[in-house]
Amino acid sequence: PQMAAAADQEPVKVGFVTELTGPWSFFGTACVAGLKFAEATLNPPGKRKIEFIQIDNQTQPTQAVAAARNLDIQSKVIALSGPTSSDTALAIYGYAEQNKVPFLVPVAAFPQLTKPGTRYSFRIEPNAAGWGYAIAEFVAKQKPGAKIALMHSDFALMRAISAGLKYQAAKKGLKIEPEIVFPQGSNDATVQAAQVLAANPDYVVVVGAGGFDNTITNQLLDVGIKPEKIIHPYGMATQVKGWGKRSVGSLYGTFFDANLDTVTAEGRKFIDDFKAQNKRLPSYVENYCYVTSQIIREVIDADPKAGDDREVFRNTLSALKSKEVTSGIPIEFDKNGARKEYIYFMQIQDVGEVEYKSKPVFTTNWDPEIIP
Repeated sequence: PQMAAAADQEPVKVGFVTELTGPWSFFGTACVAGLKFAEATLNPPGKRKIEFIQIDNQTQPTQAVAAARNLDIQSKVIALSGPTSSDTALAIYGYAEQNKVPFLVPVAAFPQLTKPGTRYSFRIEPNAAGWGYAIAEFVAKQKPGAKIALMHSDFALMRAISAGLKYQAAKKGLKIEPEIVFPQGSNDATVQAAQVLAANPDYVVVVGAGGFDNTITNQLLDVGIKPEKIIHPYGMATQVKGWGKRSVGSLYGTFFDANLDTVTAEGRKFIDDFKAQNKRLPSYVENYCYVTSQIIREVIDADPKAGDDREVFRNTLSALKSKEVTSGIPIEFDKNGARKEYIYFMQIQDVGEVEYKSKPVFTTNWDPEIIP
């Protein structure tokens, strides 16, 4: 009888506010592809149904807050999720903390999202300052005293990565020059690519947003920067494809990749099925959004009251001790809603139409509080 009762209850509603248009749509659409994929297995017979209400925030923080408020007040969602941009995630964070709405962030890495005292927000992706820290660790190992050219867009995420990189580079005796910042909305880096070439750095760290990331990368390759010198703090399948075959040899950071041998059997199935359906490989963005639905399912299953009471949902999520079904990496949050921090750096071997090949060259983990 209890099983029937669970299935008969009102569905649990979760607000999913993400970037389907605007500069971050690259990420938001990938996230939704991962979420859609999870929906097939999310609601097995006999369990209380979970429903995601999707809203496009247009990569605009004001739109993100308006959507969060609407989902909270009108739709009475149990929790919020969805943003892949740190700027929109920070806007929802403010609303969620103030209004005591549980907020599970699938893909947004700005450190402030899990700052000390955070109570209702939980982040699946490692902290972006740590990605920068990890790049400095990698470069120092490859070439002590190296000179790094840093090119980044002026978004919250990129500022955090750059801060982590600069912090650790100073400790490791690496030089950062030049540092080039592009205003939001930039779409050309011809002049800046020439400037980087003239500086003759050992490595170039490229942190562009969406399609602009492809532009910078290809313009650097155009002026003759060797791909082996280019490091991307993160790489999604759609980005790797955009960098193209001539980017073979360049490096990118990731948290889940079809080319890692740490992928579980369920992860393999996820990769194969996703590839068959979408004609491309999934990357860490699709994985985290897939995992988001898994986490919400576990919370609702762990306590029947979690579907109706936000405090119960929040406390159950806070106490969760699980693993990503796709990678085996622990899902466990600290008191500020952060997870164990880790990253893999992959070197591209080949880029094809549907698949790309890369191999892991460096992996590290760190404490969320490593960078002040």
